[in-house]
Amino acid sequence: MILFKREDRYVLDSSSIIDGRVIHLFEKKFLEGKIFIPLLVKSIVKKLTEGKGERDIHILKRNAPIEFVIDKSNGSIEEICVLKTAEKRKAKVVTASNEVCRLAKFYPQVRIIDIRDLYRTLMPIFTPNKLISVRVLKRGLHANEGVGYIEGVKIIIENGAKFLNQTVNVRVATMLLTETGNLVFCTVDNRPAETVIPNQPRENNQPKNETNGIPR
Repeated sequence: MILFKREDRYVLDSSSIIDGRVIHLFEKKFLEGKIFIPLLVKSIVKKLTEGKGERDIHILKRNAPIEFVIDKSNGSIEEICVLKTAEKRKAKVVTASNEVCRLAKFYPQVRIIDIRDLYRTLMPIFTPNKLISVRVLKRGLHANEGVGYIEGVKIIIENGAKFLNQTVNVRVATMLLTETGNLVFCTVDNRPAETVIPNQPRENNQPKNETNGIPR
């Protein structure tokens, strides 16, 4: 599934890299194109993640060309650096930062892709007590748990291990957001289930552009 053209350009800030979900967006081809990362962003990621962020950047390189950009405006804050870089290179900014979204109103030519909004648009809905159907692919961390996947979301099924390689009806108990993705915890239910369908993308297949700033 491709939501953006291959020739698109993206500038990543530290929040998008630290969030981690940007990796899946490029792996699954929801985003395609060239990535720009200001050196200021790279240094912030290195400082805050103690190596994890650099590993994430290395993984990103497998799915998109990356160019590190020197910020010539010494002393500028990260948000302004990212927005100016995107403006100069006619690129979109990928972020999970409220501050970037707020400041973006001073850069009207720059489109903002908020990972949080994009995930809400693309991710299947798993509301508590929802009845769904899932195939148990493996055992979980605990002996009685079964694990399956729906649209890339990990489904952990209590007492589901005995249904290995079978499709079972389960009822959603709760959903947990983690750095590596979402976990949905379920219990086995013998009543008829419904198929989970991901939300439809917004009109024109574009994510919501949230903007709001400081003048350049």
